[in-house]
Amino acid sequence: MKRTLFVFLLLPCLAFAQTEQALVQSGNQKAGRKDYDGAIADFNQAITLNDKDANAYFYRANAYSNLHNNDAAVKDFTQTLSINPGYTNAYFYRGNAYTALKDYTSAIADFNKAIEQNPGNVDIYHYRANAKSNNGDASGAVADFTHAIGLAPRNADLYEYRGVAKSNMEDDKGAIADYDMSARLKPDNGDLYFYRANSKGNIKDYSGAIADYTLAVKYNPQNAYAYFYRANCYSNAKEYKSAIDDYKRAVAIDPKIENLYLYLGNTMMNVGDVDGAISYYDQSIATSPDNALGYLYRGKAKSNAEDKQPAMDDYNKAIQIDPKLADAYQSRADLEGGMKNYSAGMADVDTALRLDPTNGYSFYVRGKIKSKLNDYPGALADFNSAVNTNIKDGNLYIARANLKIEMRDYAGAMDDFKKAIAIDPANVAVYMNRGNINLKSSDYQAAIHDYTKIIEINPKNQEAYIKLSDALMAANQYIKAIDIMNKAITMHPRNAGFYVARGKAKTGAGDIGGAMVDFGTAIKIDTASSDAYANRGNTKAQMRDFDGALNDFDKALKINEDNSEVYFYRANVKMRMQNFQSAIDDYNSALFVDIENLKVYAYRGLAEAVTGDTASMNADFNEAIKINPKDATTYIKRADAKIFRKDVAGGMHDFATAIALDPQNSEAYLRRGIARVYDQDQAGGCADLTRAVSLGSKEALDARKQYCH
Repeated sequence: MKRTLFVFLLLPCLAFAQTEQALVQSGNQKAGRKDYDGAIADFNQAITLNDKDANAYFYRANAYSNLHNNDAAVKDFTQTLSINPGYTNAYFYRGNAYTALKDYTSAIADFNKAIEQNPGNVDIYHYRANAKSNNGDASGAVADFTHAIGLAPRNADLYEYRGVAKSNMEDDKGAIADYDMSARLKPDNGDLYFYRANSKGNIKDYSGAIADYTLAVKYNPQNAYAYFYRANCYSNAKEYKSAIDDYKRAVAIDPKIENLYLYLGNTMMNVGDVDGAISYYDQSIATSPDNALGYLYRGKAKSNAEDKQPAMDDYNKAIQIDPKLADAYQSRADLEGGMKNYSAGMADVDTALRLDPTNGYSFYVRGKIKSKLNDYPGALADFNSAVNTNIKDGNLYIARANLKIEMRDYAGAMDDFKKAIAIDPANVAVYMNRGNINLKSSDYQAAIHDYTKIIEINPKNQEAYIKLSDALMAANQYIKAIDIMNKAITMHPRNAGFYVARGKAKTGAGDIGGAMVDFGTAIKIDTASSDAYANRGNTKAQMRDFDGALNDFDKALKINEDNSEVYFYRANVKMRMQNFQSAIDDYNSALFVDIENLKVYAYRGLAEAVTGDTASMNADFNEAIKINPKDATTYIKRADAKIFRKDVAGGMHDFATAIALDPQNSEAYLRRGIARVYDQDQAGGCADLTRAVSLGSKEALDARKQYCH
C-alpha cells in the first residue's frame, strides 16, 4: 500500500513540473510571434501552477510591456525581483517600463541597480541617459552618453542622442559637433539632420540650418516640421519668398501645426503684402479662435493699412482673450497715440510695461507718445530704455534721432542715424531723415549722398529727387540739379513738384525764361500748387517784377496759408521795396509756421538792423547760429547787418567766418567785395569780386564792371 501510495503521489508531481515549463516555453514562442495575448495566457497558467517561478513573471512582464500595459509590467517585474533580487535584466526592463510611464525617478533608480549588475552594458547607460534627459537632468544625460560612447565609440545613435541632450543644455555648438560625428558614422539618418538644423538655427547659422533641413526633407519629404522650421530660418535670413514657399508646403502636409498660418501671415507682412497677411491671419483665427495672437497680428496688419477701427477691434479682442498679453496693450497704445488719444495710449503702454517690464517696444511706444506731448526728456529716457533692451529696429534709432534734433543734439542724432543704417542699410527713412538734418546743418555733400542713396535703393521714390535737387541747389550745383529733375520728369511727367524743383534750379542757373516755363507747366498740371506760385513769384522778383511777384504770393497763400516759404519770399521782396516793417511782419509769419527756419531768423535780423532794432537783430542772429552754427548764410547776413550798423570790423570778421565754413560760397565773396570797395579797399574788394565771378556769380560780374577798372 505504501508503495502504491508513493507512486500515486509521485506521478502528479512529475506531471506538474513538465506542464509549467511547457507553458513558459509556449508563452515565449507566442511572444516571439508577437501573439502577446496568447503568451500572457500561457504565463498566467504557468504562474497558477507555480507562483514562485521568477521566469514566468519576468516573461509575462515583457509581454505586458509589448502591449504597452506598463503598469502590469512594472508589477510583474517587481514580483520577479521579490522572488529573485539578483535577477539579471529585471531592473533594466522595469526601468524601461517606468520610463514609458514617465516615472523617470523610479526608472533612474532601476537603471542604477542594473548598472551595478552589468556595468559594461552600453544600452543601460543609453536608457538611463534618456530618463535623465526626460527628468530635466541634461548634464547627467550627457555624462551617461559620454560613458556609453567610451564603451561603444562607433555607435552613431549615442552621438546623436548626446547631441540632443547638449542642445537641451543650450550647448548647440557641442550638439552640432556630436551630430557631425553621428553623420559620419551613419549618413542616411534624416532625423539627425533635422536635429542638427535645429541647433544651427539656435546659433543663427541660418544658411547651415537651411542646408540641413533640406537634407531632412530629402530623406522624409513628409516632414512638415522640417519645412516649417526651414521657413523660419529663411524668414530670419530675410529670404521671405523662400520662407513663404516652405510655409505653404508645411500647410499642405499638416495644416494643424501650431501658429503656422500666423507665421505665414507675418512673413507676408515682411514682403509688404498686407492683404495677403490679413487673409492668413483670418485662417489662423478660423483654426484657433481662442488664440489671442491671431487677433493681435491681424490688428497690426490692419493698423499698417490705416484701417484703424478694425485694428482697434482686433486689439480689444486679443486683450479680452488674454488680459495679460503685453504686446496687445503696447500695440493698442501705439494705435491710440497715432489717433491722438494720448491719455488712453499712456494708460495702455503703462499696463504693457507692468505686465512685461523688459519689453523694449513698450518703452519705444511710450517714448513716441511723450514726444508728441513735447515731453522731450521723458521721451528720450524711454527711447534710451528701449535701446538698452537691445532692440534691433532701425526705426527706434530714427525716432530717437528725430527727438535729438528737436533737442538740438545734432551730433547725437547723426550717431543714431548711423546705428539705424547699420541695422537696416536699405531703410530709406534713415537716409531721408539724415539727409534732411545734413541739409539743415549745411552739410550739403552729405545730404546729396543720402538722397542719392535713397534713389539707388528705390528709383521710384519721388520725394528723394526733389530733396536731392534742393541739396544740389544749396551747394550751388544748379546744373546737376537740373539734370536730376530732367530724369525725374522723364519718369513722372505729371508730377508738378518736379517742374517746380527744376524751375528753382533754372532760376539759380540764371535761366529765368526756362524757369518761368517750368512754373507755368507746374500750374497747368496742378492749379492748386502753392509752391509753383511761390517760386514763380520769387523768380519774378529777381526780374524786378515786384507787383507780379506779390500777386503770385497772394495766390500761393490763398491755396496754403501755412506755406512758410511764401512769407519768406514776400518778406524779401518787401525788403527790396524798402518796406522794412512789413517785411518783418512776413518774417514773423514764416517763423510762426516754421519756428526752426534759421534762414528766416538771419533775414529778419538784417531787417531789424535796418529798422534800428539792434537788440532783436542780435537775438535773431544768435538764434540762427544756435540752430546751426555752421550755416554760412547766417554769417553773411549778420555781416551785412553789422556793416549797415557801421561795425565794419565785425562785418569783415563774419564774412571771413562764412568763407571758412563754405569756401565755394560766391555770395560771401560778393558781399565782402562790395563792402571792401566801400571801405576804400578796392584791391581787396576787386579780388573778392573776381573770386565770386569764378564761382559763377553773375551779380559779381556786374559789380566788378562797376567798381573795378
